[in-house]
Amino acid sequence: MTPPDDPLARYGAALAAVLLAVVLSVVLAALVGGALPFDYTGRAWTFTGLVLYTIVGAVLVFRAAGAGESGPFSAARVFKWLVSLWLWPLLLLARRGK
Repeated sequence: MTPPDDPLARYGAALAAVLLAVVLSVVLAALVGGALPFDYTGRAWTFTGLVLYTIVGAVLVFRAAGAGESGPFSAARVFKWLVSLWLWPLLLLARRGK
């Protein structure tokens, strides 16, 4: 039994979905970085930049929207977070415009 004030219990499915989306984003970053016509160093820096970009996006978007998430864990929720991690600047600009 978890206490009701436990932050991990409160975020539950949203936290699991964003963590899985980060793992999938690392795989996508590797695929994109590996497909580019650069030498090894260029591909490695591209991969590193994309991973950092998505991790920053995960933190910022989760802080902005994670608390408002409710409902069960699902593939649709993971997909939503995956897209959000790659488009986070647009989401934050839209939120700022409100």
